[in-house]
Amino acid sequence: MTKKQAGGRRRDRRTRSARAEGTDARGALLEAAAEVFAERGFANASVDDIAERAGYSKGALYWHFQSKHELFFALMEQTVDAPAHEMIELMHTAPVEQDMAPEASRRMMELAARQRDLVLLDEEYWAQAVRDPELRARYKAHRERLREALAGALEARLEHLGTPIPGMAHEHMATLLMGLTAGLMRERMIDPQAVPDEMVGRAVVLIYRGALASLQGGEDASLG
Repeated sequence: MTKKQAGGRRRDRRTRSARAEGTDARGALLEAAAEVFAERGFANASVDDIAERAGYSKGALYWHFQSKHELFFALMEQTVDAPAHEMIELMHTAPVEQDMAPEASRRMMELAARQRDLVLLDEEYWAQAVRDPELRARYKAHRERLREALAGALEARLEHLGTPIPGMAHEHMATLLMGLTAGLMRERMIDPQAVPDEMVGRAVVLIYRGALASLQGGEDASLG
């Protein structure tokens, strides 16, 4: 039996009580998932635990999320990816005189502090994904969406400033920045004093200046 009926609509597998629980269930389940994942980690958290913590039936959980993995990605998109995409949108729209490097740096470090448990959860999921081809494919798609958005913002920002670098592969720059930010977030969690708020921004400026200097010296500045 498939999850969709002949007309293409999703089949409602919830119990009658679960149907009556209303549309607030999704938010409550995400909140409960954040708490349970933080306490027990992804591997040891169960959908039963999450549903019970939220005060909803397991049928309600499976109505909103097909699996624990889908619940994880929904949680990350809402709490970690959403602020990142807000920053990316700001890069598109910020005025020329606004220096985005320190602003981006500050926001990323704030995110690491505010969503510490979820950043750690992402690290745990990454560790599972690199060992499991199915999980890796889904995690890869998740990261690719963020990388594409960031690459587009970088390209637009440089053009807006009138300082584009011909031939630069913005996807490679985005990958470099994502890896750098993730690593600095990790270091910040261990020793906050070792990673000042402005460190990511300074690194971005140095990378850009290095690419620009390479271009001016006749070298390949594509980072590829």
